[in-house]
Amino acid sequence: MGLYVLLQPEEDTGAVLVERAQGHPSLVISSGDARLTVQIAGREDGARLAIDFARQLAAEATAFADRCEALTRLAPVDFEALTAIVGTTPDEVAEAVNR
Repeated sequence: MGLYVLLQPEEDTGAVLVERAQGHPSLVISSGDARLTVQIAGREDGARLAIDFARQLAAEATAFADRCEALTRLAPVDFEALTAIVGTTPDEVAEAVNR
């Protein structure tokens, strides 16, 4: 069974690194009363898996931020216009907006 979580960041949304016990770091993502915590799995390769995941998450989060920034060059975002060009690259969105 899969788990699907949708988070739409609001003012109280954040992420923080905590280490309540030395050598046991956690990445805590919070929004309102909801919390998602990422920790090292208790297995031999757990640290390596956590490292790889965190680096991939950081890279994709940066790509997500870049994409959102490209979509919001003009504020406020015109979601109706964006809906018409869904699936385009940031450069294609910029081109369509500048027409």
